[in-house]
Amino acid sequence: MNLFTASNWQLMYSISIPAMIIETIGSKNYYTRITPIRPAIIFDKAVLAISINTLIPIGKQWVYAGSVSRFTNSSLGKIFIEDRKPLFLRRFNLVISDNLLTSYQIEINIPQWFISCNLAVYEYNAADDISIVQQDLNIIKGVLVSRI
Repeated sequence: MNLFTASNWQLMYSISIPAMIIETIGSKNYYTRITPIRPAIIFDKAVLAISINTLIPIGKQWVYAGSVSRFTNSSLGKIFIEDRKPLFLRRFNLVISDNLLTSYQIEINIPQWFISCNLAVYEYNAADDISIVQQDLNIIKGVLVSRI
């Protein structure tokens, strides 16, 4: 798996969302919360990269950018495949699927204090052998777990 080659990634979804101003009191604006984002895309690849950016107020140092969860639809309704995973600002967040055989959708929750959101979702689409991909994913997961 070559995660560092740009041609191995395909932009699947991109959106910029401003929060709406509800009220202005004095010089302070109060905004609505940005609702969870559910791209109308069914993903079938094991690896996604998600980038989230927002305007950070002067003097603030934000790192947290919300969370992502994977789900699938069934006759019983929406079934979440795994727990929410945190996302971080100004970087590509690697989201790795544990199950390569299940197609899925994603839901991204944006922090309530964001007044805008620029989101991009990329899918890893290199023509790698599935066994090599699974082996590489296990190595990546092992490194991530050992850092916790």
